[in-house]
Amino acid sequence: MTGLIFLLTFLSGILYAPNTIDSTVYHLTRIEFWLQHRNIDYFATQTDRMLYQPPLAEYMIMQFRILQNSDTFSFIIQWLFTLGACVGVSLLAEIAGAKKKTQYIAFFISATIPMVVLQSSSTQNDVTVSFFIVTAAYFLLKNLSDGKSLSAILTGISIGEAILTKGTAYVFLFPICMYWGIVTLKNVYLKKTSFGLQLRNLSLFILPFLIICGSFYYRNFVLIGSPLGVSKELFYVYNNQTHTLSSFISVIIRNISLHFSVPGIHLLSEKIIFFIHEKVLGLNVNDPSTSFTPFDLPMLGMTEDNAGNFFHFILFFPAVIFITKHRNANLRAITVFGLISFLLFCFQIKFQIWHSRLHIPIFLLMSVPIAFYLSEIKRSVIIFTILGLSGVFFALFCFSRPIIKLSPLTTKTYFTAPRISHIYHVEEMKSRQMAALITYLKDSKFRKIAVKSEEMYGNDILYPIMYELRDKVSFYPIQMTNRTKVLDKPRNDYDAVLFFTNTPPEILNVDKKYRKMEINAGNLYIFVPQNPV
Repeated sequence: MTGLIFLLTFLSGILYAPNTIDSTVYHLTRIEFWLQHRNIDYFATQTDRMLYQPPLAEYMIMQFRILQNSDTFSFIIQWLFTLGACVGVSLLAEIAGAKKKTQYIAFFISATIPMVVLQSSSTQNDVTVSFFIVTAAYFLLKNLSDGKSLSAILTGISIGEAILTKGTAYVFLFPICMYWGIVTLKNVYLKKTSFGLQLRNLSLFILPFLIICGSFYYRNFVLIGSPLGVSKELFYVYNNQTHTLSSFISVIIRNISLHFSVPGIHLLSEKIIFFIHEKVLGLNVNDPSTSFTPFDLPMLGMTEDNAGNFFHFILFFPAVIFITKHRNANLRAITVFGLISFLLFCFQIKFQIWHSRLHIPIFLLMSVPIAFYLSEIKRSVIIFTILGLSGVFFALFCFSRPIIKLSPLTTKTYFTAPRISHIYHVEEMKSRQMAALITYLKDSKFRKIAVKSEEMYGNDILYPIMYELRDKVSFYPIQMTNRTKVLDKPRNDYDAVLFFTNTPPEILNVDKKYRKMEINAGNLYIFVPQNPV
């Protein structure tokens, strides 16, 4: 059944244009700028996420984009790392003492996680970073048992690659690295190993990590003043501003509730969450100090941003109880990695309605104790059937990239529709506007286009324009108001200016005066020279 799931998600990825909003806002857009510039240097942009967000997944996607001069296979990175993550989970089960049967179960459990299924055909980076977190846990546990240089180096590489993929890696790697440190200090104290040997291993962790992340840290520090690339202002936007016990519990239960997006159950979950906040915690469920977005549960999340992992989450409880009676130290450690990383995640990061995808490393790690539990109970075939059918269901009916179109579970747009319709599958008017706008730009034969924006977080309009006009038009962000303005290198005599704004003027002053055209798409307006030469 896992083979069928991987086949369906492969088809889903290859039949549809990339249409995850984060991808069209900055993941793929920065690739187009890299290709235009023929380098990966930092550049002026109003959407500074294109710079400070870790770039490894996009580096890999770019290779396929270059080879084919197309984004058809941009999804393949997530798809391949989904397969790799499932293999990694089975290896974690092996190092925890699993027999072959339990390893197969661990692979199956991880391959049927709904959010993993949906992410595997997307162009985001959540499964990619999860793969490196899983391999970091595997090689670190391996190093504790064999003490060899190779496992230490591979641990360091995994840590570096995880951090260069996504910033949430810091949270998930922390308990894993802390465990190595505690066990190592204990073994040194008991004289089971030498201090010199473990100092060498620590050096072999750090060196690959610094080689991989060093230049990224340096560029962020030079531009923003922080190696992590996050200014003090942004730090408070994304991270909890209060850490009281009640606020901590609030974030925990809201994150848990994301996995109860099951018809009927979601309403009960919402009522329970509101009741606990009002009657027990005495907090506003949307307290801005712990909330990036308002609290809301979908009736049935079917996208790579909002799907819950209901059945897998329910299995956490008996699996954890089962593991408490198990003697294998590695198995207990893997379980603790999953649980502690979830608590750290809730302690540090403000609640967002799309946090389910950021929970993927937790569910992959917890697939190991779940596999041990299911391998020991009777009638586990019923659970396997439910999980398998659930995985196939999500692979078939991915909302934005369905193999079988079934409204309202899926979008009304099918893969046979024009490419632009895939991207704006829930915005028919915007889709028509974008098709007309791109046609106009192609027919106008512009070669040099300026891009001006009043949006800090970016938009999903620029990417399809840059992609459709690739190799024909160069795009130049202008008049930035953020830190990247120091990288701005103004050019003159633009053929047109794309201006993202809600209040477009009739005349726009850049290097000269540009007049507004009638054609637009959403909040994007086109300006051309008022007095063309």
